[in-house]
Amino acid sequence: MEKKSNDKVRSARKTEQTPYTYSFWSIFTDTFGIILKTLIIVVLLVGVVVGCLGLGMVVGWIQTAEQITAEQLEINTNLTTFIYDNQENVIAKLTGSDNINREQIGYDKIPLVLEHAIVSIEDERFYEHKGFDLIRIAGSVYSLIVNRGEIYQGGSTLTQQVYKNYTDRFEQTFERKIQELYNSIIMEMRWDKKTILTAYANIVNMGNGCYGFQSASKLYFGKDLSEVTLAEAAFLAGIPNAPTLYDPYTEEGYENTITRMKNILDKMLELGYISEETHSEVRGTRVVIKPKEDTIQATATTTYFVDQVISDVIDMLVQEKNVTRSIAELWVYNNGYHIYTTLDSKIQAKMDEVFNDPAYFPTVDSVGDTMNKTAAKYGELPQAAMVIIDQTTGKLLAMYGGGGEKTGSKTLNRATQTFRQPGSSLKPIAIYGPALELELITAATVFDDVPVYLDPKNPDEIYPTNYISGDYVGLVSIRYAIKSSINVVAARVWSELLGRDNSVAFLDRVGIQRGDVIYDDSTVSTATGGLEKGVNPYLMANAFATFANKGVYIKAYTFTEVKNHRDEVVLKVQPKYDTVYRSQTAFILTDILQEVTKTWAPHYHHTGTAFPIVSIQDGLIPVAGKTGTTSDYLDKWFCGYTPYYTGAVWYGYDNRIAPIKLAKGVYRNVDGSYIWDGEYNQALKIWDAVMDKVHEDLAPAEFEKPTTGIVEREICIYSGKVPTDLCYQDPRYPNNTDATIVEYFLEGTEPSYFDTCEVHQTATVCTSSTDPYGRYLLATDDCPPETIMTIVGIVRPEPYVPYIPDPEEKLDEDEIGLYPIITEDMAWDIQVGEYCTVHGMPPDGDPSIIVELDPETGQPLVPTPPPSETPLIP
Repeated sequence: MEKKSNDKVRSARKTEQTPYTYSFWSIFTDTFGIILKTLIIVVLLVGVVVGCLGLGMVVGWIQTAEQITAEQLEINTNLTTFIYDNQENVIAKLTGSDNINREQIGYDKIPLVLEHAIVSIEDERFYEHKGFDLIRIAGSVYSLIVNRGEIYQGGSTLTQQVYKNYTDRFEQTFERKIQELYNSIIMEMRWDKKTILTAYANIVNMGNGCYGFQSASKLYFGKDLSEVTLAEAAFLAGIPNAPTLYDPYTEEGYENTITRMKNILDKMLELGYISEETHSEVRGTRVVIKPKEDTIQATATTTYFVDQVISDVIDMLVQEKNVTRSIAELWVYNNGYHIYTTLDSKIQAKMDEVFNDPAYFPTVDSVGDTMNKTAAKYGELPQAAMVIIDQTTGKLLAMYGGGGEKTGSKTLNRATQTFRQPGSSLKPIAIYGPALELELITAATVFDDVPVYLDPKNPDEIYPTNYISGDYVGLVSIRYAIKSSINVVAARVWSELLGRDNSVAFLDRVGIQRGDVIYDDSTVSTATGGLEKGVNPYLMANAFATFANKGVYIKAYTFTEVKNHRDEVVLKVQPKYDTVYRSQTAFILTDILQEVTKTWAPHYHHTGTAFPIVSIQDGLIPVAGKTGTTSDYLDKWFCGYTPYYTGAVWYGYDNRIAPIKLAKGVYRNVDGSYIWDGEYNQALKIWDAVMDKVHEDLAPAEFEKPTTGIVEREICIYSGKVPTDLCYQDPRYPNNTDATIVEYFLEGTEPSYFDTCEVHQTATVCTSSTDPYGRYLLATDDCPPETIMTIVGIVRPEPYVPYIPDPEEKLDEDEIGLYPIITEDMAWDIQVGEYCTVHGMPPDGDPSIIVELDPETGQPLVPTPPPSETPLIP
């Protein structure tokens, strides 16, 4: 009875609502249960959210994935691509065999032993799976672990590898892998195994710039793929896994490939593709690799122009068809395209004639001595490149990319592929054109060409110097600064008026993007053509063509249309236009640039920098252009245009081992006439020779002047203002008129008729007293009448006192030539406030302005500050 009673009590307690008795275990189990339940709920909720987000993400990845098209997998091995000139004459034919690094084949050309070797090592269940292989993925992970990081087989199927190679997507991301898996399934649904295997055999990287097994067989073995042995097939099948690791041309790479070949043969035995006997016979084979020089096939040599057309068509296919460059190249060589180019065969023939004439690429001078000893030392020959453009259409008409005959296809094209410093040829497009367009200067704006200190890193050093160091001309207009290529004026326009941002913006609009290497306003070297990344004749011709085309830039192009073998348009070029300059600005700059090829100039060397070499039809057809020389004499340029065509020439050396300066040369009497016997003028000579031939049958023409927006005004060349009577009396010119010209101005920028010259003034001087620079000092009342003369001279807006080193001072080699030559212009400066020191007191009786005489020489003592104290003209 007692026990029963107790059981009833225990039973009754279960329903009583009395305080619960806590123990350690009960606390733990209850708390854990609550936490576990909470975690399960949270995980489920997170799983639902993440799942939804993940599913949405995966769907998004799939929807945006690039798909392989039938056109991409289409194999055309019997079609020929034709390339035509602008008259639709065939100038080149391309076939798959011409593309020696990417030669395509059909399935019937793939040996069975190679197919089995590929399948064995890359995708042993290739014939069974539907795009991806879960067993292979797991096996790849296991193999990676067992072999301590060494990859003996990948996780991707052949189908996945085809997708990866055709889309050029190799990044290791979940997005790419999901897209690859999805599209592999789609590909298996659309195409049979033969098509996929053939695509793989044609697209994979086989090392040494070679793609596809056919090209690899010819490169490494010197034979067609159909002729390979079992060992060679297994050898080739091992390369795509890691083309650098399995490079047959290196000792280590060869041994690695032999080891992989053995692994492939083992796998072929395991899968039953070869017998035990065959395996034993072949496994120890040492495959023979032939030297490159014995296997690289000679193909028909294409011209520089055709090489460029092929490259441009491939670039446009990549951009517009959203395919890899490898696929685009296969299409060009194999799909039977008809490519219609802009080439003018007649102009090209005339250019070829000059570039194949050794006379324009001299290696010895007129007396038989080596022209350039440094070039001879390093075994280099002179090079040049040229481009001619029709400025009104943007069509590239002719191109040459090196000196002498072109002996191979896809060789270095210096017209488009190299980047060299432009020197002063950059000034019109980087400085003067933009500054004129922005109305910061006019053709008549005057600067004082004197030493300046514009290098912020070396503020005490003269920088920049002119072409001839130490040669300064004084007051000079923009027109004649361009004609004589004066660096100081260009640097001052850049640093004081134009600025970096404006220059970069205008360069960008004419096709020269250099904003990332022209850093700030202190990069004054840009004013003299110093760029971190250079230019080439294609870029320079295209930029100068903008001036020739009335200020409108057209991006130059080499072809107009591409059609396939079914006469369907594949590509069509739509020219891109940009009005960079007003037509009036372009005309004024063109008029100035014509000075470069003319003889007359009032100062400096008295001729343009391209005179007398550049002259078309003896001057009947005008030429506007600009020369360029780099400060280290590594590069020479001439970029110029006529009313018909624009051309740019570069001349120099490749500098493969060391920089090679062009040989300056000397004037020599050859057959009764003096010639410049050196390399400095070769760019000019080539430009003139080619363009003279190009224009020989063309009628004389002039650059078209806009009918409105331009004002003509007579100005004084030393002030840029309306001349006074004194400007016609400048004693430096025999005809007393050369100090004035009629100048062109953008309407609204011309000087007012009341804005007259203040530079030309009269002064009464004493011919018995001069300053240390030979300039007459002002006369005093005590000067005898026979020594007094009234002269017309110039008064600088800002005085300038040249620094002349003491004759006893020894200069370092790098200092020679840095000091200004006292030019004819400076000799006619009127010395305001400096009076005769020979005949007594000045008119106002103030002895403080009398120049002190040296007691030993009797000459005036004039302070000669060091270069760092020479005044900087603002």
